[in-house]
Amino acid sequence: MTGEQFSLPAFTMAEYNLYRLNDEIFWTFIVAGLFFCIIHASRRAFRQPFPTDLLHEPPAGTDSKEELTERYTLFQRIYHWVNTVAVFMLIVSGWMIYQPRKLTSVEVPPSSWFLWHRWGVALLLVGLGFHVIYESFIVRRPNPMAINLDEVKRILSIIKNFFGLSRSYPLAGKYHPGQIIFHWAVAANLFLLTLTGFVIWKPFRDLLPLSLFGLGWDFIFYNRLLHGFFSATLIASLIGHIYFALFIKKNWGETKSMITGRVLLHEYLRSHSLND
Repeated sequence: MTGEQFSLPAFTMAEYNLYRLNDEIFWTFIVAGLFFCIIHASRRAFRQPFPTDLLHEPPAGTDSKEELTERYTLFQRIYHWVNTVAVFMLIVSGWMIYQPRKLTSVEVPPSSWFLWHRWGVALLLVGLGFHVIYESFIVRRPNPMAINLDEVKRILSIIKNFFGLSRSYPLAGKYHPGQIIFHWAVAANLFLLTLTGFVIWKPFRDLLPLSLFGLGWDFIFYNRLLHGFFSATLIASLIGHIYFALFIKKNWGETKSMITGRVLLHEYLRSHSLND
């Protein structure tokens, strides 16, 4: 009888709507993401930030209104949109597995949605592999997404400005500090989603020596809860990402550059420094 406490049940798709995160907790994160966007829009409706650095040192090279500068390489744009497709597949298929109520009137068995979910994971991991190889071994340049002391000072200055505690608003480097924080938050979120997803996926779970560490059904149960938790935080983060990309007018040039790869130099220099 002692071996039963470490037994691992065969989690089947027939039980797909069991052992999941509470709906109230899930929706709390979604509402929090929307509430953050409303708070930001309300605050910026009365005062748009203007980099104080420009008041003392006008950026050079702003005479030409048509000069373009590269914002994203072709590989970066491809990787971004491949990731977009992969995450969209994962969210939609995961939602249809997670929710017992159907979004459409078309009856699709959970096993079919799970197949799409696996393809989404495969696309995400292949894109990530190419991204790591490209950034680590091909480009070989300082990572503009690195969090250092300068970026910490910038984000603290921006927070103080947002709450009216300071008039100082710094120029960003290549990426806004908020973009850097978002990048690492989503990267960590996707990593934890992948990790917990593999644990609750039986074919992969069978390869883990869970019983060796005394881990039984409770471990699987909590990983399923965490998978739902990180799904909610990912969706909330993406709501903020879409808000800043599409609903903040001054960001439209950078949003367009994710398609074209280039941005007008004089617009870029209004909020970014070429020295970073």
